Amino acid sequence: MNNPIAIFRNLREVYRRYLDSPLAIRYDSLREERRALLFDQDRRLWREPLIEPVPAYPPCGAVFAQVTHELLDATWGREVAEEVAGFLEPSLFTDPQTGQPRQPFIHQREAFQHALVEHRDVVVTTGTGSGKTECFLVPVLAELIRESSQWSAPGTRPPTWDWWDDRHKMMRGKSPRYAQRVAQRGHGTRPAAMRALLLYPLNALVEDQLVRLRLALDSAAALGWLDAHRQGNRIYFGRYTGRTPIPGNSDTDRLRKELRDMAREASAVAGFDAALFFQSFDEGGAEMWSRWDMQSHPPDLLITNYSMLNIMLMRSIEADIFDKTRDWLAADRSHVFHLVVDELHTYRGTPGTEVAYLLRVLLDRLGLSPESEQLRFIASSASLEGGDQRREYLEDFFGRERSRFAIVSGTTPAPNQAAIHTFEAFAHAFQEFGRAVRNDSGDLATPAKALARAIGVGAENEEPAARGRASFRSG
Repeated sequence: MNNPIAIFRNLREVYRRYLDSPLAIRYDSLREERRALLFDQDRRLWREPLIEPVPAYPPCGAVFAQVTHELLDATWGREVAEEVAGFLEPSLFTDPQTGQPRQPFIHQREAFQHALVEHRDVVVTTGTGSGKTECFLVPVLAELIRESSQWSAPGTRPPTWDWWDDRHKMMRGKSPRYAQRVAQRGHGTRPAAMRALLLYPLNALVEDQLVRLRLALDSAAALGWLDAHRQGNRIYFGRYTGRTPIPGNSDTDRLRKELRDMAREASAVAGFDAALFFQSFDEGGAEMWSRWDMQSHPPDLLITNYSMLNIMLMRSIEADIFDKTRDWLAADRSHVFHLVVDELHTYRGTPGTEVAYLLRVLLDRLGLSPESEQLRFIASSASLEGGDQRREYLEDFFGRERSRFAIVSGTTPAPNQAAIHTFEAFAHAFQEFGRAVRNDSGDLATPAKALARAIGVGAENEEPAARGRASFRSG
């Protein structure tokens, strides 16, 4: 079903039936009156859908591979730039429908230049659908690709790497627990440490980000590239929130059960689009399974919220996460720690002050000062005051000299005024389309085809089709 109006109506009907079931009323007239009060009026138990068009952002004029070479060849070398492009372009800058590489937006290229070439902190303030995620993933992952070229090959995994699986119990009794990175990659020689911390205000945003990271780091293409170019090493990432199993450090049987259940759920959706919403339990995956695994071997990218980060900084059980990161930073002055703060505009007033102090505690635990050259801030915000006010806010929040920040706002093309006149002739066709999609059939294809015929879009009329699409985009 791809009709958003029909989806809304179906969901509303589901809730209505749910309310009717446990709170049944004997008399039909009373039941209908209750339905009229609760379900037949907007602003009671539901709201009319709000469909927001996403503004168009201009592309930079070159595909990601070209941008990478333009930015990095002079400083990182052509070979490393080629590797960065080869790893990131398939997952972040390829059209899933056509399989063709797509161009980054102008503001994305600007963010990459500030972070990777100029070594500045970046705050991206563009709107929804503008690719803010890529603005921080590319700098973070590009640095990891460069570092990983020096990693030696990992060891051999033990035969009972999936120690939580019931099959081992049936064959030879309970298998001993292995830390995930030992189980999957043997005793790796590279130091385990956080290369980046991705901080979010809400768990829902954490879950959304995990889907992007699974595509970028745990897809078949990503793992295949790492097998071919990085001797089978992995770029590990992990969600560390209240949903991550399990608290404490002694109940191995409980962890065994949790992982077994999670693996069963992931297996049930394997091969479907829903698989991206579940952790992969295939051998050699990049996403970390449990808190215990991340406590012993910190992931390269750790995703959490500020409440959990506050708890982690106060407990000894998570101390190794910060201590090992501190040791990694101290071992080489070229190592850079990225702190990514999403939804920066939400940190205001007293709560914002508390988070700002929390970040200072974090940096102190890592042996960094806010002005350290081994520290890079990347933030995104839906809004930020103009002029000196926004730079003052950034300096107060991060404790970093305001001139270090590059603020990337992005631009959207002005609407084409001529498009209004172009589409006036098709007003009736669009009205008919609107009426057609309000039915409950969920069929969007039929009214879409009727609209296409009415406005002259189709295989038999390619030139008007192209003209119509162009006018619509610019309008």
